[in-house]
Amino acid sequence: MVYIHPTHERVDSINNLKKRQLDLSRHLSVEAKARLPNPIKSIWKVAQVKPGTINMGNGDPHHTLYPVCEMNFVVPSISESDPVQAWKAGTGDQQIIASYKDEPCALSLRTALAYGAGAGLKHVRDALAELTDRIHAPPKHTVSLSLGNADALTKCFRLLGDPGDSFLCEEFSFSAMTNAALPLGIKWVPIRMDKDGLIPSDMEKILSTWNEASQGKRPHVMYTIPCSQNPTGSTLPAERRRQIYDLAHEYDIIILEDDPYFFLQYDLDIQATTIESYGYTRAMADVLPRSFLSMDYDGRVMRLDSFSKILAPGMRLGWVTCNDFFGEKLDMLTDSSSQHPHGLGQAFISELLGGEGWGIDGFMKWVSSLCREYERRRNLFMDVFRREVEGLGLASAETPKSGMFVWIKINVERHPRYRKSEKSDKPGVPITNTAELMNDLFRKLLDCGLVMMPASTFAIVDQTGAVNFFRATFVGTDEVIEDGLKIFAHGLEEFFRY
Repeated sequence: MVYIHPTHERVDSINNLKKRQLDLSRHLSVEAKARLPNPIKSIWKVAQVKPGTINMGNGDPHHTLYPVCEMNFVVPSISESDPVQAWKAGTGDQQIIASYKDEPCALSLRTALAYGAGAGLKHVRDALAELTDRIHAPPKHTVSLSLGNADALTKCFRLLGDPGDSFLCEEFSFSAMTNAALPLGIKWVPIRMDKDGLIPSDMEKILSTWNEASQGKRPHVMYTIPCSQNPTGSTLPAERRRQIYDLAHEYDIIILEDDPYFFLQYDLDIQATTIESYGYTRAMADVLPRSFLSMDYDGRVMRLDSFSKILAPGMRLGWVTCNDFFGEKLDMLTDSSSQHPHGLGQAFISELLGGEGWGIDGFMKWVSSLCREYERRRNLFMDVFRREVEGLGLASAETPKSGMFVWIKINVERHPRYRKSEKSDKPGVPITNTAELMNDLFRKLLDCGLVMMPASTFAIVDQTGAVNFFRATFVGTDEVIEDGLKIFAHGLEEFFRY
């Protein structure tokens, strides 16, 4: 295990809380409790302890027969003042970082391309543990690698969920992930949202009024996307995060903190003096949102991070930070399923975050520069939206504080075909034809040459209710943003005529 130890400041605050280490074994699924360690991997781990041990037990091809001895990665030079802009314009310097099989480097290809343990290679986990510690400063936790957050999350579902279990989540969520839990027999219990994300009082109402006789076992897991929530783009304020964590502590809830957009924050007040004195990592850590992991004094947070949004989605490499008990169970699952993440990606990350690459502070400089570029694109999107769409009175949108998405509300009640009936099986909730109209609008926009994701795609339970929203992304080129929103405005006008 690669442990993350708390900083001195956090040690004091944790000690003051005087919380005992919880027994979290009750949260494990029947499958996780029954799983045994992979015996071959167990022997492999023992063999790594003593250097120079002759290993005649594994079926590894010998490194002398690998048809590769060197890999060179051409990356932007982090010496540029604004490396993203220089890279995009093609005016900046380049840097070559290399992995070798037979020469010194951060992570030898002999190791990277061989069989490994499910948690990933120690050198990579050490680097990511250091990054996590410098940003979140959590109490003692461990880092395991994943094939991106989708891989990590589906494994967490298997680790924690049994058929018939109910898990909490936002009322709109990333359906590719929530759907992955359904074949496991997990049922979703949606928590209402507003423009700031998940509403703590609704979470408390659900938990405090839960009737196990009629509803089954009370939820013991919550899945959330706290920054740039997908699809709504909302980011939980600090006070709400504290309230949610306190509720999780009170009702013994495990928090699955899926945070792929965490590093993409906008309107940040980064202090130049902090950069000069302490570097980009400290400067960014001072202004990034406080994560659930950072306040996790009793080990109930499993945090999922990914390189997909800040380097490239095809890398399929991420990391899970959690207590060592869950970490060990997660590694056992990986050892007997997908196996460790690919060695090429681990080699690249090792060199990138190593002494001959960007290093952690250079990586955070790239992240800071990336934030400025995406902030520019977000601002352009909102400017064009106000110019082309808002004046029509047919749609509105909040400016997102992070991530990649804008949640656009469609004023369907203004459509001539809109219908509303007070007769409903839900008291106070009228029946409307909103879902039908939104489906028609989706098809109209598609005919016009534009795709936006309809809210019904993300609705956890009721796909016919308050689904008068589209999810749009602002990460495309300036031309895509301009042309797309002009098409959107034109399509809206035509649709609302009949």
